[in-house]
Amino acid sequence: MPPRYELAILARDHSVFEGRVEHLAAPGWDGSFGVLARHAPMVVQLRTGEISVVEEDGGRSYFAVSGGYVEVAWDGVTALVDAAEPAEEIDMGRARAAEERAERRLREHEPEVDVGRAEAALRRALNRLRVAEKRRREG
Repeated sequence: MPPRYELAILARDHSVFEGRVEHLAAPGWDGSFGVLARHAPMVVQLRTGEISVVEEDGGRSYFAVSGGYVEVAWDGVTALVDAAEPAEEIDMGRARAAEERAERRLREHEPEVDVGRAEAALRRALNRLRVAEKRRREG
């Protein structure tokens, strides 16, 4: 049986996941990375993307995340994220509406539109849709 460790994924106002896991894969600012038990301590900045987890029972969980940090310590891993949503809780209709809104803002070139914010909103919406679709395909 592979070694396991404690993982906590914490958003600003709530705990998204807490449990024992075999593996975590996350979107680091400089590239994706994985963590197995007994990994050397480190702190990594996250970008918008997907955190995937292989749980203690072998099941997989996926989370759409936006920014934050992962701290790997000898006794476990903590992900402090700006926002996180489990794949099974993503509202596809709401995510598609957010995508359309962001695309419209970028397309219309209104002077009051903050292009950087609109691009970030589009990345978050597309990420949420991608993570939800992946979960749906895997059943």
